[in-house]
Amino acid sequence: MLTFNFSKIKLDNPDGVMLDLGCGEGRHIFGTMESFPNMQCVGLDPHLESLDKSLEGLEFFESISNKKTTFLSGSAYKLPFHNNTFDLVICSEVLEHLHNYKEAIDEISRVLKPGGKFLASVPAEFPEKVCWALSKEYQNQPGGHLRIFKKKALLKDISSRGFVYLDSERFHSIHSAYWWLRCMFWKNQDTNLLVSWYKKLLETHILKKPAWIDFIDRLFNPVLGKSIAFYFEKK
Repeated sequence: MLTFNFSKIKLDNPDGVMLDLGCGEGRHIFGTMESFPNMQCVGLDPHLESLDKSLEGLEFFESISNKKTTFLSGSAYKLPFHNNTFDLVICSEVLEHLHNYKEAIDEISRVLKPGGKFLASVPAEFPEKVCWALSKEYQNQPGGHLRIFKKKALLKDISSRGFVYLDSERFHSIHSAYWWLRCMFWKNQDTNLLVSWYKKLLETHILKKPAWIDFIDRLFNPVLGKSIAFYFEKK
């Protein structure tokens, strides 16, 4: 389940190197390989359990790419790479978890080449506000979201650190209602029938992409999209 449209970006060097910062199990590395099969991909995440799962799929990742893939453990505040290393940096659903997210953006700027593309996504303001209003537990869960970003404020934060704003869009509108249901029934969400039914609906969408669900998702994305994706270029 991707949170970016890779057809929206044109890389100066599509045979270069990309970094997925906070890669989790590697979903955006998979998306990058599909669009840029000659790009070397590096995934970095501090959570060893997620990295273990990504390594389990390493053979699959490399079967759809012409280059090697590397997964590393590390911190967004001190990236273990030289200046101007990457042609593309992806940071999806990470900044809202970081106490000092501006320091992470500075690091991304440091390791990205001039003219390189930076794709960032965070929870969109309205759906996230509803989640916070419905459940204190959602707000306070360990490793949870520390803030709700406003679009204009985040654009200013990133643009002031050497980036040119290109575009933005919303994704995953049908996921907003799922998280609202989870927040409404937080204490018994694992056994709630409505939450379970909706989860199956999302799984059907992800695995089979029925046209009618996809249409509803795209129709409501501009208003209810759970994530907002930004496209930037380093000056």
